[in-house]
Amino acid sequence: MTEYSIWALEYVQLPDYPDSSLVYGAPGGSRLLPFYYFVLQRGDHVALVDAGFIDNAYGREKIDLHGMVGFADAGTVMARIGLTPEDVDDILVTHHHFDHVSGVDYFPNARVWIQQSEVASYKTKIGSPPRLEWLSYGLDPETGDSLDRIAAEGRLKLVEGVAEVFPGVEVRPAFDTHTAGSQYVVIDDVEGETPWVFPGDVACVYENLGGVDGKNPLIPVGLATGSQECCLRSTDEMLTVAHDDIDQVLPMHDVRIWERYPSVQHEDGLHVAEVHLARGVESRLNK
Repeated sequence: MTEYSIWALEYVQLPDYPDSSLVYGAPGGSRLLPFYYFVLQRGDHVALVDAGFIDNAYGREKIDLHGMVGFADAGTVMARIGLTPEDVDDILVTHHHFDHVSGVDYFPNARVWIQQSEVASYKTKIGSPPRLEWLSYGLDPETGDSLDRIAAEGRLKLVEGVAEVFPGVEVRPAFDTHTAGSQYVVIDDVEGETPWVFPGDVACVYENLGGVDGKNPLIPVGLATGSQECCLRSTDEMLTVAHDDIDQVLPMHDVRIWERYPSVQHEDGLHVAEVHLARGVESRLNK
């Protein structure tokens, strides 16, 4: 049994998101899209996989544009499992889109781990000329300043390829997939136990992973600035790491997380899922 407890904390919802952006070749339809980040805790050490987005001008523009509902800041969301943003020691950023990285400003004490190539890609794309504007879709223009400030404070950790960021937890590259410098996160801290895998947006929903039982062919995400083949091969790699156990792979935007693991829905409509509890850790679903 892994020594890290794992929670998924939802911070906003998008009620009507097109399936075609999530599943390559989807003929139509839409679904409720949850936005959340994962909390990992081992003893006093608290880490996040991704940081959500912050309530700034760009975030509010996206909320209005897409009709998102229920936005809650990190203080509100973290309190639901008895933590504060100040408790977070590390943030493992899977990629540079606003809904995964701009929330780093909520966490004043956290080291931020991101692939060096993803930071370089951000800087290139954010300055794209108007006819290449699609490349900068989803990039918060304030992210560069945030990362520069975090670097000046000694908290930015640029990664090149595979890195063990703390004992039993690695980031691994998924380059040229959803984004140029995407990475995924693996918890493999107990010998003989199946690792946990956090794919970021290389696999947004279970359809990307072969369905809820993992028995169907893999389908890449619909929205990718890199190669669809690389998306597929990276997803295959992640499933192999997880010993083909779909329960150990945690897609980042699937409402079925709330059905698959013990969860509660709060009065504002947002959810908390308790994915895994380490030995001796009590449930926090009723905090």
